[in-house]
Amino acid sequence: MTNVPPYRILNVITRIEQGGAPLALLETVKRMDRGLFDISLAIGQAEDRDRDLDPVSIDVGLRIHQIPELRRSVHPVRDLVALIKLIGIIRAGEYDLVHTHTSKAGLLGRIAASYCGVPAIVHSSHGSILDGYFSPSLTSIFAQFEKFAASISDKIICLTREEIGRNLEAGIGSESQYTYIFNGIDISGFEHRRGNRDLLRREFQFGPDDHVCVTVGRLVPIKGQSDLLEAFAIAHRNNPRLKLLLVGDGELRTILESRIRDLNITEATHLAGWRNDVAELLDACDLFVLTSLNEGLGLVLIEAMAKKLAVVATKVGGVSEVVEDGKTGRLVSAQDTEAIGSAIAELTSNNETRLRMGESGYERAKAFFSIDQTVRNTENLYRDLLAWKSL
Repeated sequence: MTNVPPYRILNVITRIEQGGAPLALLETVKRMDRGLFDISLAIGQAEDRDRDLDPVSIDVGLRIHQIPELRRSVHPVRDLVALIKLIGIIRAGEYDLVHTHTSKAGLLGRIAASYCGVPAIVHSSHGSILDGYFSPSLTSIFAQFEKFAASISDKIICLTREEIGRNLEAGIGSESQYTYIFNGIDISGFEHRRGNRDLLRREFQFGPDDHVCVTVGRLVPIKGQSDLLEAFAIAHRNNPRLKLLLVGDGELRTILESRIRDLNITEATHLAGWRNDVAELLDACDLFVLTSLNEGLGLVLIEAMAKKLAVVATKVGGVSEVVEDGKTGRLVSAQDTEAIGSAIAELTSNNETRLRMGESGYERAKAFFSIDQTVRNTENLYRDLLAWKSL
């Protein structure tokens, strides 16, 4: 182990893309003190290659090791190849600390790090896999994997206190292993990326007096966009100027397009696909809606709050630690389309309340979800753990 800085750190993650855990990781490591930490990335490949960032474009000044076999889906042969490659990378790098992210990279990365005798092993879950992602039988199997991986971990970082409690109840790790660090964003950088509201609205054929609701995320079951469409249709019945913009793509696109037609909201709804100008796009909108069945923290909620948008969100995972019900938005039960629709109708019909909530959300984002706090907390964890390991 290196006894003096810079300490050699390897971060392992299945994919690098503009959103969620990958974005949180990139925004953190590119700001860390290079005098203290020499950081490398081992990255896999997204199932949807269109979402992958070109490693050259990442531009964070780090060494990047690409492992195409490291993917989210389970594939025994491919996973074994990824594990062997990780072992080779870790051996060659002589790392002081390996920090893994999300479940697949977390399992393979921690096994490889333990096998190579890495002094310090840290894992960030970026959200619980225990609720909403898999069937009960599969969840039970994955929980066993997590128990094993926890046994070879020094520290486990969760996004919320609630997630720590759920993991401990499931027998994953011990209380002393856990800490929580909120994901943060560059608030000032995000808010200064201004979009032309009128121009963007014309692109989607939204009028200047329309009330535009927006959501951003993969079009997959866990994100609950089918519930959003049902809720939006309810609210739209009494407000024909209500519009809905869905940013993202995924396996449910065709099904959602069909549901939009069935609900007779085709003229009011636009599927935008993936966009590189989400920060600017939010300036064209009035209300952010998140209807996930499970969520780690909801980084996109913080982005919306940084743009002074009020939020309607389902109270799942760590969402309630981001959104203050009645102050920065409305929290509703997952899959309760009547409640979601009612909250959308309330906030799009009351400009004063919506704008006040948007201002409160902005202040909350600045106070609690700054990327600078995330970086500082991560650096402190690394320093403390490495100091303890060197004793």
